Amino acid sequence: MSKQRKIAIIIAATFVALILFCSAILPLIVRSQAVAALGDAIGRKVRIEKVGINPFTLTVTVSGFAIEEKDGGPFVSIGQLRASLSLASIYKRALIISRVAVEAPSLSIARLAANRYNFNDIIERQKAKPKKESSGEFRFSINNITLANGSVDFDDQAVGGGRKHTVRDLRVAVPFISNIPYLVEKYTDPHISALVNGAPFSFSGKVKPLSKSMETSVHIDLRQLDLPGYVAYAPVRPPADLASGKLTVNTDVSYRISADKKPELTIRGLVQLDNIAVNLKEGQPLFRLPLFQVRASDLEVFARRFLVDNVTMEGLELFAGRTAGGEWMYQRLLPRPAGTPRQPAAETAKTTKTTAEAKSGSAPLLVRIGSFDFRNGVLHISDALPKGGFKGNATGINAAVKGFTTEPGKSADYEVALSLDNEAEFNADGAFSLAPLKATVSAELNDLKLQKGWPYLAGFLTAPLKGTLDLAVEAAYTPESGVDVARADLGLSGLSARYGDKEGFDLRRLEVNGAAYRQKENRLDLDEIMLAQGNVSLSREVNGAISLLSLLKKPQEQGASAKKAGAAKKTAAAGPSAPAREFSFRVKKVRLDKLAASFTDKTLSEKPHFTLRNTSLTLVNLNGPRFTPAQLRFSTIFDKATPLKASGTITPNPFHYKGSVSAGRLPLRDFEAYFPSNINVFVLGGSVDATMSVDIALKGGKPTGTFKGNAGIRGFHAIDTVAEEDLLKWESLQLDDIQGNLEPFSLALRQIALNGVYSRIIVRKDGTLNLQNLVEKPKPPAASPAAPAPAAPVPAAPVAAAPAAAAAPQQAAAKKQIQIGAVTIQDGTLSFSDNHLPQHFATTFYNLGGRVSGLSSEESKFADVDLRGNLENHSPLQITGRINPLRDDLFVDLKVSFRDIELSPVTPYSGTYLGYTVEKGKLYLDLMYRIDKKQLDAFNNIFIDQFTFGEKVESDKATKLPVKLGLALLKDRKGEIHLDVPVAGRTDDPKFSVWKLVFQVLRNLMVKAVTSPLSLLSSMFGNGQDFSAIQFSHGTSAIPPQEEQKLNALAKALLDRPALKVELKGYVDREKDTEGYRRELLERKVKGEKFLALGKQGTLKEGEKADSIVVGNDEYPTYLTAVYKKEKFPKPRNMLGLVKTLPPEEMKKLIIANTVIGEPELKKLAHERVVAVMNYLVAKGHVPAERVFQKNDDLFKAPEKETTSRSRVELNAIAQ
Repeated sequence: MSKQRKIAIIIAATFVALILFCSAILPLIVRSQAVAALGDAIGRKVRIEKVGINPFTLTVTVSGFAIEEKDGGPFVSIGQLRASLSLASIYKRALIISRVAVEAPSLSIARLAANRYNFNDIIERQKAKPKKESSGEFRFSINNITLANGSVDFDDQAVGGGRKHTVRDLRVAVPFISNIPYLVEKYTDPHISALVNGAPFSFSGKVKPLSKSMETSVHIDLRQLDLPGYVAYAPVRPPADLASGKLTVNTDVSYRISADKKPELTIRGLVQLDNIAVNLKEGQPLFRLPLFQVRASDLEVFARRFLVDNVTMEGLELFAGRTAGGEWMYQRLLPRPAGTPRQPAAETAKTTKTTAEAKSGSAPLLVRIGSFDFRNGVLHISDALPKGGFKGNATGINAAVKGFTTEPGKSADYEVALSLDNEAEFNADGAFSLAPLKATVSAELNDLKLQKGWPYLAGFLTAPLKGTLDLAVEAAYTPESGVDVARADLGLSGLSARYGDKEGFDLRRLEVNGAAYRQKENRLDLDEIMLAQGNVSLSREVNGAISLLSLLKKPQEQGASAKKAGAAKKTAAAGPSAPAREFSFRVKKVRLDKLAASFTDKTLSEKPHFTLRNTSLTLVNLNGPRFTPAQLRFSTIFDKATPLKASGTITPNPFHYKGSVSAGRLPLRDFEAYFPSNINVFVLGGSVDATMSVDIALKGGKPTGTFKGNAGIRGFHAIDTVAEEDLLKWESLQLDDIQGNLEPFSLALRQIALNGVYSRIIVRKDGTLNLQNLVEKPKPPAASPAAPAPAAPVPAAPVAAAPAAAAAPQQAAAKKQIQIGAVTIQDGTLSFSDNHLPQHFATTFYNLGGRVSGLSSEESKFADVDLRGNLENHSPLQITGRINPLRDDLFVDLKVSFRDIELSPVTPYSGTYLGYTVEKGKLYLDLMYRIDKKQLDAFNNIFIDQFTFGEKVESDKATKLPVKLGLALLKDRKGEIHLDVPVAGRTDDPKFSVWKLVFQVLRNLMVKAVTSPLSLLSSMFGNGQDFSAIQFSHGTSAIPPQEEQKLNALAKALLDRPALKVELKGYVDREKDTEGYRRELLERKVKGEKFLALGKQGTLKEGEKADSIVVGNDEYPTYLTAVYKKEKFPKPRNMLGLVKTLPPEEMKKLIIANTVIGEPELKKLAHERVVAVMNYLVAKGHVPAERVFQKNDDLFKAPEKETTSRSRVELNAIAQ
């Protein structure tokens, strides 16, 4: 065998051996080594079913490759992996794989926790191995990469509830991936397709994956991807749940990045959302969106250039709800972290400005939307905040925007239409632009029912408003002019509301026409405000509020909606600043036509009710805020047939009215409830006629102006509300030629004429006068007891003038000028009745009349008074003189003469109160009153002639006092009683009352006469000495000299009043009289001893008695010793048992100490005192003994007056 052949055989054998080795043995080695090396590298069990090597094609085939989980489950598996090595790798010095095909790969991934997967152990094992230094750049080129029938299972256990995702039918085709320089800049056309969670997905395009320029152009096609499963992967947990929704993307995305150019990202195509349903966490729906589609022609993201052909939203169903706590459901979608302070507005503006400056270097934002179509939208509103809740729907919402762009100077057209609860229709169209911001709108709202908004108004109103609103507006906005409303018309028909107690208003039509507003000028112009054919009922409630205001809730009653509104107002206030110009307006015409109104005043018990009908009002050219006179015409019918009219010009602020006012037959009775509440008068009849021209204004809050005209009151009739009997009435009261000025006040009348007047004065059964309670006075505060009234009229003493500084006002007020030419009274009658007496009493003044001429407020002018009348057409009454009641201080100089008044008719009074009839008597009064500079000087001359009591009358009201005694004390020997009662005082003294003082003096005089006649007698005869008691020294019954003077005066008074008798009662002081009486008895005994001694000597004078004996000091011890020896009490003795001789003082002490004084002795002393007084009056005063009586009483009774001694005899006068 030749050498070549042997070599060929050897080579062939070797080649065959290599082939056998590569195909049979090497796969086993590779499989074994690969399983061991890979298992050692990843720490997992690796399984390879078969490895095949084709040495001819340099292809390696791996079948049944699998990596198990740590617990033995499947992790990675590949059905077959085939890779072919290219021989070009040898001469290109790079790994060149001509083909890689992966069949049926499968991957199971599980996320066990955040950033923790089922392959984390493999990664951590690799990190633990030392890194090998790179030996240089590794060149490669992998071509014809295919993957077929791949699948991925992803079990995400880290998400709440767990999520499982699948990728099926995964197919990948990549022409090549290479970092060989000449291939890096070539495009490769990858294609990927799969079913991602059941949604078809495809990806294709041209890419340079390893090029520095990173040029990529791909087409993405994703159809109907179910979105809810991906919500869990949002970086922030969404506050709402995506219940359903599918995503479709069919776009071309181009991305380019290079070192010398800015990155470019361009997107074209379709993005579409279908059947989106979003709910709150509680399941409450937020919105439903069947279709949202964006067709983009060119979206250059980094260049900020967005061109959109069309945006379509169809069938959006939006749900808006608010809880009873005031939280809108959408507020939950924008939670703010707790504790994050709200950024101040100034800082926000600063941040915005900084951001804008940072972006100023970038390209300006350009957005173009060819058309935006919003079709068939629905809005559901459910609001639980207002009371009763609110539910409403806006349906058929359609909107279209054409040509929207952010390019300066270009505008877009829009249209909006919707229906509110299938009743009201809203339509609007116009145009707007963003640069600059401009907008126009032409809108109409028709048939809006106001009652639908009641739940929201319930926070402010107490009752719903009803009516239908129509509104049309044409407006525009520009930055230069702000908001300009070219024209607005508002109409309300059937406007009504109820408030108060079955009250309300019903207005057929309210229109505001031709409204125009210019924000730059801050001016509002209205062509007309018209209110026609309606009824309004009002009342003033018990608390004084007008019932219409009850339609508005009080702030504390307003609910959360009102608070929200308040917050909105604050937000608005913090927004744009107020216009620089002052607000102004002009209303060309205000017209009220055929209105009826009623008013009830419930603050008064009578609840007066007023009605107006056929009311018309016209105001022309009302301007503000600098008002100019507006023409006014007003007319109405008050009650049934009283016309009220006004015509002139009016300026609202400051108020000024110049024109005429008139009223015809205005019934006073309707306004009787408004008379002062302290007047108990009820007006049965009377009507006012007035025609006046006025020019009235308010200046500084005070009315000023002039007035003139005529007025009168006809058929006036008033009754007393207590007795319900006639009080005052007249046929007519006429005021002619009235002229006046309000500031300074002046008034001039030519004449006041009162005709046919009748007045009645009644004493009621309870004793009160009907005039007494006509004006109720407030109850006076509790006062200290008044000092006793003087016993007799005291002449008025001059009153000391108050200090000028206290009396003078700080500044004299302007004097009011009043002139009244004449006041005349004709055919007057005054009736007087007294019903409280058992026997009725009545009398009447007739023919009352007269004239008061020349009334004026001027200080130096006085009106002449001449008033006359007759009592029962017999006793004449005349009042003459001068008065000026209109000046600052009242001036009166009047004489009143009332003559020849028979007193027998007053028997009902005397019988009731005095217990006797009046047999005869006459009364004459001459009164003079003068008041000048608030000083009153009055002289009341009262003369009663031959006043005589008649028969006794039994009356339980009659006084128990001895009135005949009082009469006897007052009547002189001629049978006349003369009383002069002068009265003086200051009229500005609030406690001063002339008649009260006169009657008080007369009353005190009579009461004193019958209750304390001795006091009255002392004032008449004793120069004020007290006749009621004679006082004694302690222990004695001797009358002191000063008391003898009183007894002399008393005796004179008793002799001048033969009808009087006197009673005497004796009293002692238990303590002081006891000691004094002991000494008195000792003195009597001493005098008795001397009396006996003188008797024995025969030297007594004739008629001399023991009590008149005088004992001298030198003889006093002698008679004292004689008394001492006769005393029976034990006496000091000497050693022999004889009575000791003691000094006089010692004897005196022992005698007094052993003198027993008890009640019998004190009673004797009291009797001695009475006898002493009685003997003095009879013996020295020559009072007949039969007029002096002794009366027993408690010996130790204290006197009524503290100044009176207990050692006394009290006297009391009695009638015979």
